[in-house]
Amino acid sequence: MCGIVGYIGERKEVKSILFNGLSKLEYRGYDSAGISILKNGNIITKKAVGKLVNLEKEIINTDMKGFLGIGHTRWATHGKPSVENSHPHLSTNNDITLVHNGIIENYDILKAALIKKGHKFLSQTDTEVIVHLIEDAYEGDIFEAVKKILPLLDGAYAIGVFTKNEPNKLIAARKGSPLVIGVGKNENFIASDIPAILEHTKDAIFLNDGEIAILTKNSVEIFDLNGDKTEKNIKHIEWSLEAAEKGGYDHFMIKEIHEQDRVINDTLRGKVFEDNVKIDEITMSDEELQNIHKIHIVACGTSWHAGLVGKYILEQELRIPVEVEVASEFRYKNPIISNKDLVILISQSGETADTLAGLREAKSKGAKTLGILNVVGSTISREADGTIYTNAGPEIGVASTKAFVSQLIALYILMLFLGEKKNILSKERRKYIISELKLLSKKVKTILNNEKNIEKIAKLFENVNSTMFIGRNINAPIALEGALKLKEISYIHAEGYPSGELKHGPIALIHENFPTVAIATKSHTYEKVKNNVEEIKARSGTIITIASEGDEKIQDISDAVLYVPDTEELFSPVINVIPLQILSYYVAKSRGLDVDKPRNLAKSVTVE
Repeated sequence: MCGIVGYIGERKEVKSILFNGLSKLEYRGYDSAGISILKNGNIITKKAVGKLVNLEKEIINTDMKGFLGIGHTRWATHGKPSVENSHPHLSTNNDITLVHNGIIENYDILKAALIKKGHKFLSQTDTEVIVHLIEDAYEGDIFEAVKKILPLLDGAYAIGVFTKNEPNKLIAARKGSPLVIGVGKNENFIASDIPAILEHTKDAIFLNDGEIAILTKNSVEIFDLNGDKTEKNIKHIEWSLEAAEKGGYDHFMIKEIHEQDRVINDTLRGKVFEDNVKIDEITMSDEELQNIHKIHIVACGTSWHAGLVGKYILEQELRIPVEVEVASEFRYKNPIISNKDLVILISQSGETADTLAGLREAKSKGAKTLGILNVVGSTISREADGTIYTNAGPEIGVASTKAFVSQLIALYILMLFLGEKKNILSKERRKYIISELKLLSKKVKTILNNEKNIEKIAKLFENVNSTMFIGRNINAPIALEGALKLKEISYIHAEGYPSGELKHGPIALIHENFPTVAIATKSHTYEKVKNNVEEIKARSGTIITIASEGDEKIQDISDAVLYVPDTEELFSPVINVIPLQILSYYVAKSRGLDVDKPRNLAKSVTVE
């Protein structure tokens, strides 16, 4: 979950390069941060607890000129946030420095053995074990030492390491945690994610599990754990640096909410045509696709909510049974899967630890696998039998918004793709669905233009400690997502429920200072949801309703109404989630909270 950066090259301002790279990765963790730089033959290390600004205070007046360095921003797993537990970690003799993202599960056994050998530990982290293992194995070749110790590590790692004894080398390796190499001119970079390198290069190499890289200022060589050289393709990244910046907005979250009309079109582009769908990254044969009898969707958090919507979409249109599983449960339940099943993995990063484990579990049982992902070259994309890229661009805000909407669009695309391949959807039906999908971006833009009205309604939550979101049928998952967004960034306790469950317990919570957000847009269950709204109003509850344009009768039983463009029920989740995202943002902002970096959360959960 942590973020790492590294640089080797000709520019002496390595301190600024590392710090700026970390600033693009702070969404991955902000418990502490640190950098190590090789200066005049010695390793200079500075660390600070808390957000990156605290590290800036430590280094701003420190002379740290050099050509080689590594940096780290931490999301704590082993050991509380402290200077001692911050990365980079150094060997006992201060000759070797290392940063790490991941978890070493057998660190306690390794640590005990190293202590017996005389190694002295300064932290409570699992990471410090790695640098001491390298020190113990070092015999003049840092690459050979790293290669030797990696098989000893159980768990996940992405590491950057160098020694003052070999000032022309930066070593990187990965297993289970993301790591990208940026290829420049007379300089090279490592980072946990693409935005950290975009300022300097758009050419990247994605390391696979079990690969080790030697970086010099003029070369990148990659090897497997046996020491055999591996040839890798350089990918050109289309994202602009501006896409990773706030663009004049107060927070990344609201910027990313406002990008969603574009994101819808970007997700559709190149895949959806007048009456058919083309997905180049799906390599399964037509026969394999036609033999699919059941679908499992595996995901975490917001992506799981997207999967719940996907169940409605796929079952309604294709009449194929779909199960939706929380990835952290799926990986341990010995799921019933056959070679006629398709397992869909939904993950913004493509590196989510539980979802990746679900992929491997599915493959071990013979199922076909498909990733719905945002990050090109991620581990799930490389291991799955096919991928639908959402093309949402970098999402920096920890609370997911545009990634969620792009995942929904990808699920519609998948439904069309399978419907055509399995001869379930007629040409006319496909053509109609595609035409409706292409209208969604304009409808989303209409909601975004009504932002000020939503900001006013957010004031109803000023003195609220708990709230509820309700929806029905395909919008029940949107109630869950609305509740998750509010609790993530405003710290208000919020629960999402299918509205038909109201009388089975939740209605006991209703009182005058307990607002309920009801999704009551036009649908075949509209009257049912409207009845639920009336039940809450009869008990003096505050009601904020999401309703279709032109619905005047809902006003009489609501304290506030957020109108959205009239949309067929099948596509309504894309429309209805937008005002809930904006509402959550303004509630959190009014409370003066750090919207982009909510407490205790990190963007990409790459460890259990």
